[in-house]
Amino acid sequence: MGKLRLIFICLACFFILSGCQEKKQQPIDERESFAATLNVGDFSIDFLNAAGEKFARWELKKPYTGATLLPDGDTLILYGPEIEEVNFYSLKNGSLKKSFKCGKGISNVLYLEPDAEFAFADKIQNKVRFFDENGKETNSVKTPDYPMAMETDGKKLYVASFKGAKLSVINLRSHETENEFNIPASTAGMLLREKELWIGGHGKGDKPQSAISIYSLETGTLKEELPAPLMPVDFFENEKGIYALSHGTNMLYHYNVHYELMNEAEIGANPFAIDSLGGKLVVAGFDSEKMYWINPDTLDIEETADVGKGPFVIFTREKVK
Repeated sequence: MGKLRLIFICLACFFILSGCQEKKQQPIDERESFAATLNVGDFSIDFLNAAGEKFARWELKKPYTGATLLPDGDTLILYGPEIEEVNFYSLKNGSLKKSFKCGKGISNVLYLEPDAEFAFADKIQNKVRFFDENGKETNSVKTPDYPMAMETDGKKLYVASFKGAKLSVINLRSHETENEFNIPASTAGMLLREKELWIGGHGKGDKPQSAISIYSLETGTLKEELPAPLMPVDFFENEKGIYALSHGTNMLYHYNVHYELMNEAEIGANPFAIDSLGGKLVVAGFDSEKMYWINPDTLDIEETADVGKGPFVIFTREKVK
């Protein structure tokens, strides 16, 4: 009876430990170029090739809201404000590489390549927290309420506070805030250009944002407001100009570097994210649950593919470095 009891105990421990292990996902061939959507409605990731064909799908168990692909083309960072840790996955192995235990509240993650460190925007602590590659927190900088959108030029970190209506400029050498200026509330979407920053957002209260705000990084003053109704939330820039995606009206706008509107088109239903693959623009429609391949000159839709529920983030890989 003693041996039988021991066997039952061992089997129970085995099944408990097996249940706690991370599910291994379908490996992604490191030679494959792709556009992928993080779908927040069904906790999944869909991988599609340049022809718009879905070749892999990851089923996730956690409510991730953000995804960052590192320059190595293999390491995928997944995070969300309701998750206690930030997780690092290997695409080629389809498995978890490591986790940084940081507590809930992480609304954005940015890799600072020159210093091999990570900036975590923490909406609960109202801080940008800095971690080294081993997961050790090395520094933190206080921000106004709800830091979220972040961009960097390698020397400075630009942090927009969603509720605080401020842009914080953090010196990455000293890890101190060296400047701060007013921006619209409910900021979403930010594009860093030479000496200027394009900022979009949802608007405040019953007044949806109808324009893109362009700020001088030298003076912190508003340079220009470009009409982009309604609620511009994401940007993409290439040699053809700057593209802005407004989810309130399902509109995609194309501007040249002189702030002139070149073209516009209606794309999908409630589009939230834009990127590029193989010379084409790719846009995710949150409500239509589709990915669109778009001609960057004409803004015509050339391919459409079904993805999971609530595609919220796009990340792409053209070629592994």
